Amino acid sequence: MTKMRWNKLKVFCAAAALAMAGVAAPAPAIAQVQCDDEGGGPSKTLNPRIATVLQEVFDMMQAEQYQEALARLNELIANRGGSMAAFDRATSYELRGSVKASLEDFRGAQRDFQTALDLNQLPAARNNQLRYFIAQIHFQLEDFQSAIRGLNAWIERARACDQPVDANAYYLLAAAYIQAQPPNFRAALRPAEQAKAASTEPRKSHYDLLNLIYSELDDVNKRIPLLEEMVNLWPGDKGYWTQLSGAYNITGRDKDAFAVLEVAYRAGLLTSESEMKTLIQYYSFFNNPFRGAKLMEREMNAGTIKRTQDNLVLLSQLWSQAREHKRSIPILREAAGQSSTGKLSYQLGMVLLADEQYAPSARALESALNKGGMTRKDTGDAWLLLGTARFSQAGPEDTEVWASARRAFVNAQRYEGARRRATEWIAYIDAVADTYRRAKELERRQEIERCQADIERIETQRRIRELRVQPATAEELAQEQEIIDRCAPFIEEGIVAAPSG
Repeated sequence: MTKMRWNKLKVFCAAAALAMAGVAAPAPAIAQVQCDDEGGGPSKTLNPRIATVLQEVFDMMQAEQYQEALARLNELIANRGGSMAAFDRATSYELRGSVKASLEDFRGAQRDFQTALDLNQLPAARNNQLRYFIAQIHFQLEDFQSAIRGLNAWIERARACDQPVDANAYYLLAAAYIQAQPPNFRAALRPAEQAKAASTEPRKSHYDLLNLIYSELDDVNKRIPLLEEMVNLWPGDKGYWTQLSGAYNITGRDKDAFAVLEVAYRAGLLTSESEMKTLIQYYSFFNNPFRGAKLMEREMNAGTIKRTQDNLVLLSQLWSQAREHKRSIPILREAAGQSSTGKLSYQLGMVLLADEQYAPSARALESALNKGGMTRKDTGDAWLLLGTARFSQAGPEDTEVWASARRAFVNAQRYEGARRRATEWIAYIDAVADTYRRAKELERRQEIERCQADIERIETQRRIRELRVQPATAEELAQEQEIIDRCAPFIEEGIVAAPSG
């Protein structure tokens, strides 16, 4: 509003100087004559004595001595106001309104401007300018409905008189429509567009106002070209970049939305976590999760993106999409460690199982089941995967591991979604165990038969040595003892007879 106040002051000073110099106001142009239905006579001049006082006031204003100027005008109007000619009075009130406006006594300025206008002695152009200033003060005082009426009246009269309407008037009218209660964005649209069109050079405030109106009216087709201009005019304002990206997104122009955010990031304009994550998700959407993961990891290390559970899960997913499972797993493990439920541990178990890390997978799945908080389907699948992870660790004779895996599959049978596969696994483990048992039984029988044959051979060799009265060699004794040691379990069970002697 300060800029508006100084603009008003310049106009009033110019008008006062012209009057005080005793020069007749210039005759209006032909187009203005047709609309000039106010003011008295073709030309008017100030009383010389009044002009002298107003010249003093003008000099004070030039020196920014506004209190002194106000005191001098108050004295003039108090002493001679009733005896002054109407034109002199109107000029005096006009000038005092300007002084009060400079002192930010806007209500006082408004009253003086209105008094000058009501006298109807100033030229039509100055009277209409007073209407403009009165409307501006209504705006300053937040009387927006009065400002709207005054600005519309001034604009209509200015057009009728072929006078230019400056961009600021349109801007104030649009702003008044928006700040009135309730705001009227539809009515604000045309003057906001006119303000932009009437500006001799781009004004950020005019673009911002029009951008707001297009946004409130959901007119994205007009908003996009406007934002495209704005990012070119003010490339350092990240808000314009993010808004343009959002507008592209709304219209399905996702590649353009992505490109705009990428340019803004490279320019160092994106600084918030939400902005970074939007760009990261675009990388994923456009099949470049590796770059998204690299960006996210870099910003996490810089502290821009926090290492929250959700963010860690997103980073892990990006690495997985990029087929970088070795990078994905520790990130997901960190996220799972922060979770009070088993969902993330369950996901970690799945990833580890897919990577053939069976023991870590089993530990993650056990943690998931211990934490709980999963859906019934996930719980059943977790038991199923736990059985798979355990069984996958088993060697050819790890019956205890098979039994542990079988117990997990039995638990999985309690869940309808996992029941069929769990039953198949149990049948398979039982078949493997039965085959192993049968093989072991056959191996035992064969070993018993072998021991019986070996023991009989020892007996025969001993009888031969007795008949020959030939003592056994050390080597023979060692071989016999080896056989006896090997067959000791069967000898103890009484299945194989111990050699005599």
